[in-house]
Amino acid sequence: MNLDEALSRFVGEKEAALLRPSASQIGAATKDYGYIEVYVYPSLDAVLASAIAVNVFTRNNVGFSLYFTPLPPSELDAPLLLLGYPSSVAHDIAPRKPSALVGFGEMPQGLLPLAVTSATSSSTASLLAGVLSEITIVGYPAIYGIVAAYWRGLDLGKRGEFVGFENGVIEMLKLENKVEEHFSLRLFRWLFEPTEEALHLTLDPYLPGISGKPEEARKLLEADARLAQLLGKTMEEAPEQSVAVLGEKLYSVLKEASSIPRRPSELIGVVYYSRVAPLKDLREAAIVLAVYGEKQGVAPLSSLGLAEELVAAAAYYTYTRHVDAIVDTVEANAAKKRPPIQRAGGFTVAVLERVGDAPLLPVERILRRLGVVREQEIAAYPIDKSTVLVSMESLLSQYGIGAVKEAIEGKCLRYIEGGLLGELRLGCQP
Repeated sequence: MNLDEALSRFVGEKEAALLRPSASQIGAATKDYGYIEVYVYPSLDAVLASAIAVNVFTRNNVGFSLYFTPLPPSELDAPLLLLGYPSSVAHDIAPRKPSALVGFGEMPQGLLPLAVTSATSSSTASLLAGVLSEITIVGYPAIYGIVAAYWRGLDLGKRGEFVGFENGVIEMLKLENKVEEHFSLRLFRWLFEPTEEALHLTLDPYLPGISGKPEEARKLLEADARLAQLLGKTMEEAPEQSVAVLGEKLYSVLKEASSIPRRPSELIGVVYYSRVAPLKDLREAAIVLAVYGEKQGVAPLSSLGLAEELVAAAAYYTYTRHVDAIVDTVEANAAKKRPPIQRAGGFTVAVLERVGDAPLLPVERILRRLGVVREQEIAAYPIDKSTVLVSMESLLSQYGIGAVKEAIEGKCLRYIEGGLLGELRLGCQP
């Protein structure tokens, strides 16, 4: 039994019905034309989905062109695969050849000009892995659907488990020993590193005063005889009672530092590791790849599908070079409690202080969870007095594709080609 046959055992008929229309259109496009044009929204989830597509199409000798753009084409005389766009854009596209959209949002009603696979609780990357599994072998690259879901924060179950299509992908990968499931404190790399290392390496959840600070992590454990037993111990070696004490202490740190409620499952819950993947902690991998995509661009990140070991090594190197700047920027902005708020292009913008060359994506994610950046606000770094740097993904998730389109057409927003960021003009009205 291959991985994709295994996946069918864990996917119900309702989920399968969601996947098949897109699979049918992609299958028809690749069979009849041997070619497909792939349009990708500049978000981490969509780019990881494109890495899966690149892997599958290359292995199956399917020709493809890859475009990263916030606005998909409305009409094109070629088979299309749209990745990471909201399902609502399906009404505005008129393809002339077999085409599909794999994205997010509620499934649109009525007759559509192309097949749509979308959900509110599943990553685009996981959905695409399921769609392509209906027509060919996807296998191991589906692991990036789990990484994308972690980035999207879709581990919303009571035990920190996923609530969408990721569960079928996980069961498939577990069956082939590609992924391990553990229930414990959600510290980065704790399966392989001692507790004091795992503590300061962890940026999700961000532990104020501990994340990025090796000395403080060790002091925390040494200050309590019950916690001192964790020194030098990995997840599987740690005494259960000491783990419970550490969990209580860390949750107190989270609650005290946050101005919004925090869920216990952010700190203790289900975690997934892969011993065969170059980025073995899949939760950490989400942050690592976000930093790499922001700093090096979406095309290199999409190349995970072709040169995983090389791209992963470059991504981790890039990430480690920026951890100190991430921590310093988070601490500087958290100390202020609330950043200056401005309006730009129809968006509410929280203008952050930037320390060094700190990437925006992980900083915004952390500050949003601490309550410094609030709902319907977009975190931004100032470029000059009139322009700020923003995440294209945040613009879409917080305001929707209509607002993004209006801002671009109104010359308030400029997408920075080949990346995950855009430039927004302060005070501009679209």
